[in-house]
Amino acid sequence: MDNKRPNRRQQQRGRMIGIAAVVIILLVAAVFAVTLGAFGKTGRSRAQTTAQSSSESRTAQESAADTIVYDGKSYVYNDHLTNYLLLGVDTRGSIQEEKEPGSAGQSDSIFLISYDRVEETTVGLAIPRDTITQIEAYTPAGEPIGFSPDHLNLQYAFGDGKHKSCELTSAAVSRLLSGLPIGGYAAINLDSIPNLAELLGGVEVTVPDDSLVEKNPDFFKGNKVVLDKSNTELFVRSRDTSVQQSAIGRMNRQKVFLEAFASKLAQEQKKDASTVTTIFETMKSEMITNMSNDIFVDLAAADRKSGIETIPGETGHEGAYDVYRVDETALYEMVLRLFYKEAE
Repeated sequence: MDNKRPNRRQQQRGRMIGIAAVVIILLVAAVFAVTLGAFGKTGRSRAQTTAQSSSESRTAQESAADTIVYDGKSYVYNDHLTNYLLLGVDTRGSIQEEKEPGSAGQSDSIFLISYDRVEETTVGLAIPRDTITQIEAYTPAGEPIGFSPDHLNLQYAFGDGKHKSCELTSAAVSRLLSGLPIGGYAAINLDSIPNLAELLGGVEVTVPDDSLVEKNPDFFKGNKVVLDKSNTELFVRSRDTSVQQSAIGRMNRQKVFLEAFASKLAQEQKKDASTVTTIFETMKSEMITNMSNDIFVDLAAADRKSGIETIPGETGHEGAYDVYRVDETALYEMVLRLFYKEAE
């Protein structure tokens, strides 16, 4: 096995992603009204990362008071926020089974949900799986062998398929987002997908494109379709791997599903206050998470400030693989806009 690229593209087969994580966590995201520092030893401080990620086109500096100066303005982190990483992993079988580094699967679905505990609002970020960023490689024995730029979804594979994989991916996403603290994570794999929409009695979506129409004639652009146990997996997982950047189109369908799922969940929670807890308890054994159940209801009731944004960048194809190259300046400005506020 190549220690640098674990199972290196099982990625390119049609196995698509476990959006499951993304979904359940939209409610799971409610799960932590805890400190922003639960990220632990796998992360770096905002001061360290911001200093290291500065470039000629983006001069930023932090004072001892965690103030960032950018384009003549001063910003401080909004400490009302708790950020959660939601992962869908491309494995089947029990996600609770521990694996050796290199065979833990890949996090093909990567979303960040930020919850404002004061305003009781959320914002969401979609991070393409083929984002090129610094990841940390490990030997099969679990020994670190250093950092190098590679596809973000590979970071999960270098862990144990459980908490270590989630922690490594959280650290990689934090580095990508200028040291943004991540307070919780949850991962679910492919086998959980068919049950998700069923748990809410079906979820209605508006199909965003025609990419699946050959597989299901109901999935044509603009059509309203109720997703249930029979068709949810097709909608959120399927893509044509012979088409470059088909993973981006799939991610956009996942965003549509997540937003529809969140709306339906909020409606059902108003009818029955036990809905969120019931779903979490049902899915708990199929999930790897450091989150608890006590904030579920809060997140389900939170207002979504906007639709899920995608981090800025450009798609490409290098060698045999799709890539997503972030626009460093635009991404930094997005981080400031969403997670910081102007200093008073």
